[in-house]
Amino acid sequence: MGILGYERFGAAGGDIGSHVSRYLGLDHPDRVVAVHRTDAGVPVFTGDPADLAPEERAYIEDVAAWGAAEGAYSAMHRTKPQTAAVGLTDSPAGLAAWIVEKLRAWSDCGGDVERSFTKDEILTNVTLYWLTETIGSSMRMYCANAAIPPAQHARRVEVPSGFTLFPGDIARPPRAWLERTANVVRVTEPPRGGHFAPFEEPELYAEELRAFFRPYRRAAGNTGPLGR
Repeated sequence: MGILGYERFGAAGGDIGSHVSRYLGLDHPDRVVAVHRTDAGVPVFTGDPADLAPEERAYIEDVAAWGAAEGAYSAMHRTKPQTAAVGLTDSPAGLAAWIVEKLRAWSDCGGDVERSFTKDEILTNVTLYWLTETIGSSMRMYCANAAIPPAQHARRVEVPSGFTLFPGDIARPPRAWLERTANVVRVTEPPRGGHFAPFEEPELYAEELRAFFRPYRRAAGNTGPLGR
Protein backbone atom coordinates (compact mmCIF):
# COMPACT_ATOMS: atom_id res chain seq x y z
CA MET A 1 0.00 0.00 0.00
CA GLY A 2 2.93 2.30 0.66
CA ILE A 3 4.22 1.71 -2.85
CA LEU A 4 0.78 2.64 -4.17
CA GLY A 5 0.89 5.86 -2.16
CA TYR A 6 -1.65 5.00 0.55
CA GLU A 7 -0.40 5.76 4.05
CA ARG A 8 -3.67 4.80 5.74
CA PHE A 9 -6.30 2.40 4.47
CA GLY A 10 -8.96 -0.12 5.37
CA ALA A 11 -8.82 -3.87 4.83
CA ALA A 12 -11.61 -6.30 4.02
CA GLY A 13 -12.04 -9.93 3.09
CA GLY A 14 -13.45 -13.34 3.80
CA ASP A 15 -11.85 -16.77 4.26
CA ILE A 16 -8.12 -16.28 3.55
CA GLY A 17 -8.88 -12.61 2.90
CA SER A 18 -10.28 -12.46 6.41
CA HIS A 19 -6.96 -13.74 7.75
CA VAL A 20 -4.97 -11.27 5.66
CA SER A 21 -7.15 -8.38 6.82
CA ARG A 22 -6.87 -9.53 10.42
CA TYR A 23 -3.07 -9.63 10.30
CA LEU A 24 -2.90 -6.25 8.61
CA GLY A 25 -4.89 -4.83 11.51
CA LEU A 26 -2.75 -6.67 14.05
CA ASP A 27 0.64 -5.79 12.59
CA HIS A 28 -0.07 -2.30 11.22
CA PRO A 29 -2.63 -0.65 13.54
CA ASP A 30 -1.05 2.74 12.87
CA ARG A 31 -1.98 2.48 9.19
CA VAL A 32 -5.10 0.33 9.06
CA VAL A 33 -8.09 2.49 10.02
CA ALA A 34 -10.60 -0.37 10.18
CA VAL A 35 -11.07 -4.03 9.24
CA HIS A 36 -14.17 -5.66 7.76
CA ARG A 37 -14.56 -9.44 7.63
CA THR A 38 -17.23 -11.94 6.63
CA ASP A 39 -16.05 -14.56 9.13
CA ALA A 40 -13.88 -15.01 12.20
CA GLY A 41 -11.77 -17.83 10.82
CA VAL A 42 -11.55 -21.30 12.33
CA PRO A 43 -11.78 -20.82 16.12
CA VAL A 44 -8.60 -21.56 18.05
CA PHE A 45 -8.78 -21.51 21.85
CA THR A 46 -6.11 -23.03 24.10
CA GLY A 47 -7.50 -21.91 27.44
CA ASP A 48 -10.02 -23.47 29.80
CA PRO A 49 -13.34 -24.05 27.97
CA ALA A 50 -15.09 -23.08 31.19
CA ASP A 51 -13.94 -19.52 30.54
CA LEU A 52 -16.00 -19.39 27.36
CA ALA A 53 -19.62 -18.32 27.18
CA PRO A 54 -22.08 -21.17 26.40
CA GLU A 55 -22.64 -19.86 22.88
CA GLU A 56 -18.88 -19.78 22.28
CA ARG A 57 -18.51 -23.41 23.36
CA ALA A 58 -21.42 -24.36 21.11
CA TYR A 59 -19.79 -22.52 18.22
CA ILE A 60 -16.48 -24.36 18.65
CA GLU A 61 -18.32 -27.68 18.87
CA ASP A 62 -20.32 -26.88 15.74
CA VAL A 63 -17.15 -26.05 13.82
CA ALA A 64 -15.54 -29.32 14.98
CA ALA A 65 -18.62 -31.28 13.87
CA TRP A 66 -18.57 -29.54 10.50
CA GLY A 67 -14.89 -30.40 10.13
CA ALA A 68 -15.59 -34.08 10.82
CA ALA A 69 -18.31 -34.15 8.16
CA GLU A 70 -16.91 -31.77 5.54
CA GLY A 71 -13.22 -31.30 6.32
CA ALA A 72 -11.60 -34.05 4.25
CA TYR A 73 -10.51 -31.50 1.65
CA SER A 74 -8.80 -29.42 4.34
CA ALA A 75 -6.90 -32.41 5.74
CA MET A 76 -5.69 -33.22 2.24
CA HIS A 77 -4.68 -29.63 1.53
CA ARG A 78 -2.95 -29.35 4.88
CA THR A 79 -0.99 -32.60 4.84
CA LYS A 80 -0.61 -33.90 1.26
CA PRO A 81 -1.42 -31.01 -1.10
CA GLN A 82 0.87 -32.12 -3.90
CA THR A 83 -0.78 -35.54 -4.22
CA ALA A 84 -4.20 -34.13 -5.07
CA ALA A 85 -2.64 -31.31 -7.09
CA VAL A 86 -1.18 -33.75 -9.62
CA GLY A 87 -4.56 -35.29 -10.42
CA LEU A 88 -6.46 -32.01 -10.43
CA THR A 89 -3.92 -30.38 -12.74
CA ASP A 90 -4.23 -33.36 -15.10
CA SER A 91 -8.03 -33.66 -15.21
CA PRO A 92 -10.38 -30.77 -15.97
CA ALA A 93 -13.33 -32.91 -14.84
CA GLY A 94 -11.61 -33.65 -11.55
CA LEU A 95 -10.76 -30.00 -11.06
CA ALA A 96 -14.35 -28.98 -11.76
CA ALA A 97 -15.67 -31.57 -9.31
CA TRP A 98 -13.27 -30.39 -6.59
CA ILE A 99 -14.30 -26.75 -6.97
CA VAL A 100 -18.00 -27.04 -7.78
CA GLU A 101 -18.58 -29.30 -4.77
CA LYS A 102 -17.61 -26.36 -2.54
CA LEU A 103 -19.58 -23.81 -4.54
CA ARG A 104 -22.64 -25.97 -4.01
CA ALA A 105 -22.06 -26.90 -0.35
CA TRP A 106 -20.93 -23.50 0.94
CA SER A 107 -23.16 -21.09 -0.96
CA ASP A 108 -26.68 -20.04 -0.08
CA CYS A 109 -28.15 -22.09 -2.93
CA GLY A 110 -30.22 -24.73 -1.15
CA GLY A 111 -28.42 -27.52 -2.99
CA ASP A 112 -28.91 -26.03 -6.47
CA VAL A 113 -25.59 -24.38 -7.33
CA GLU A 114 -27.14 -22.49 -10.27
CA ARG A 115 -29.29 -20.51 -7.86
CA SER A 116 -26.11 -18.71 -6.77
CA PHE A 117 -23.88 -18.90 -9.85
CA THR A 118 -24.42 -19.05 -13.59
CA LYS A 119 -22.75 -21.77 -15.63
CA ASP A 120 -20.49 -19.14 -17.18
CA GLU A 121 -19.39 -17.97 -13.72
CA ILE A 122 -18.68 -21.52 -12.60
CA LEU A 123 -16.73 -22.38 -15.75
CA THR A 124 -14.79 -19.12 -15.58
CA ASN A 125 -13.76 -19.89 -12.00
CA VAL A 126 -12.62 -23.41 -12.89
CA THR A 127 -10.87 -22.20 -16.05
CA LEU A 128 -8.82 -19.66 -14.12
CA TYR A 129 -7.30 -22.50 -12.09
CA TRP A 130 -6.97 -24.77 -15.13
CA LEU A 131 -5.17 -22.38 -17.48
CA THR A 132 -2.80 -21.08 -14.81
CA GLU A 133 -2.22 -24.50 -13.18
CA THR A 134 -2.61 -22.94 -9.76
CA ILE A 135 -4.80 -25.42 -7.90
CA GLY A 136 -1.62 -26.81 -6.31
CA SER A 137 -0.39 -23.48 -4.99
CA SER A 138 -3.86 -22.65 -3.69
CA MET A 139 -3.84 -25.89 -1.70
CA ARG A 140 -0.31 -25.48 -0.31
CA MET A 141 -1.56 -22.36 1.48
CA TYR A 142 -3.34 -24.67 3.93
CA CYS A 143 -0.06 -26.43 4.70
CA ALA A 144 1.62 -23.10 5.40
CA ASN A 145 -1.25 -21.84 7.55
CA ALA A 146 -1.16 -25.00 9.67
CA ALA A 147 2.28 -23.90 10.90
CA ILE A 148 0.99 -20.64 12.40
CA PRO A 149 1.58 -20.79 16.19
CA PRO A 150 -1.55 -20.80 18.40
CA ALA A 151 -0.32 -17.60 20.06
CA GLN A 152 -0.82 -15.77 16.77
CA HIS A 153 -4.44 -16.91 16.63
CA ALA A 154 -4.99 -15.63 20.16
CA ARG A 155 -4.05 -12.02 19.34
CA ARG A 156 -6.96 -9.59 19.52
CA VAL A 157 -7.52 -7.07 16.72
CA GLU A 158 -7.77 -3.65 18.38
CA VAL A 159 -8.51 -1.52 15.31
CA PRO A 160 -12.26 -1.00 14.70
CA SER A 161 -13.66 -4.22 13.26
CA GLY A 162 -16.89 -5.01 11.48
CA PHE A 163 -18.43 -8.35 10.56
CA THR A 164 -21.06 -9.22 7.98
CA LEU A 165 -22.29 -12.74 8.74
CA PHE A 166 -24.11 -14.24 5.77
CA PRO A 167 -26.79 -16.85 6.53
CA GLY A 168 -25.45 -19.55 4.20
CA ASP A 169 -21.85 -19.47 5.45
CA ILE A 170 -20.25 -22.59 6.87
CA ALA A 171 -19.82 -21.16 10.37
CA ARG A 172 -21.44 -18.18 12.09
CA PRO A 173 -19.58 -17.03 15.20
CA PRO A 174 -21.58 -15.59 18.11
CA ARG A 175 -21.14 -11.98 19.17
CA ALA A 176 -19.27 -13.09 22.30
CA TRP A 177 -16.58 -14.78 20.21
CA LEU A 178 -16.27 -11.79 17.89
CA GLU A 179 -15.77 -9.45 20.83
CA ARG A 180 -13.23 -11.82 22.37
CA THR A 181 -11.12 -11.68 19.22
CA ALA A 182 -11.67 -8.14 17.91
CA ASN A 183 -12.70 -4.58 18.75
CA VAL A 184 -16.19 -4.99 17.31
CA VAL A 185 -18.01 -1.85 16.22
CA ARG A 186 -20.55 -3.33 13.80
CA VAL A 187 -22.15 -6.71 13.12
CA THR A 188 -24.79 -7.25 10.44
CA GLU A 189 -26.65 -10.31 9.16
CA PRO A 190 -27.88 -9.88 5.57
CA PRO A 191 -30.90 -11.87 4.37
CA ARG A 192 -29.01 -13.97 1.82
CA GLY A 193 -25.54 -15.05 0.76
CA GLY A 194 -23.08 -17.75 1.77
CA HIS A 195 -19.37 -18.36 2.14
CA PHE A 196 -18.66 -16.89 -1.29
CA ALA A 197 -20.83 -13.83 -0.63
CA PRO A 198 -18.79 -11.33 -2.72
CA PHE A 199 -19.17 -13.77 -5.66
CA GLU A 200 -22.79 -14.70 -4.89
CA GLU A 201 -24.15 -11.29 -3.89
CA PRO A 202 -21.68 -8.64 -5.12
CA GLU A 203 -24.08 -5.69 -4.85
CA LEU A 204 -25.12 -6.63 -1.33
CA TYR A 205 -21.51 -7.12 -0.27
CA ALA A 206 -20.48 -3.79 -1.78
CA GLU A 207 -23.22 -2.02 0.20
CA GLU A 208 -22.00 -3.68 3.38
CA LEU A 209 -18.47 -2.40 2.74
CA ARG A 210 -19.68 1.12 1.97
CA ALA A 211 -21.81 1.25 5.11
CA PHE A 212 -19.04 -0.02 7.36
CA PHE A 213 -16.17 2.07 6.03
CA ARG A 214 -18.14 5.31 5.59
CA PRO A 215 -17.23 6.68 9.07
CA TYR A 216 -13.54 6.01 8.42
CA ARG A 217 -13.17 7.74 5.07
CA ARG A 218 -11.82 10.95 6.58
CA ALA A 219 -9.26 9.03 8.64
CA ALA A 220 -7.93 7.36 5.49
CA GLY A 221 -8.16 10.52 3.40
CA ASN A 222 -10.84 11.09 0.79
CA THR A 223 -8.40 10.35 -2.02
CA GLY A 224 -7.33 7.06 -0.52
CA PRO A 225 -8.80 3.56 -1.00
CA LEU A 226 -11.89 4.53 1.04
CA GLY A 227 -12.54 7.69 -0.92
CA ARG A 228 -15.65 6.44 -2.75
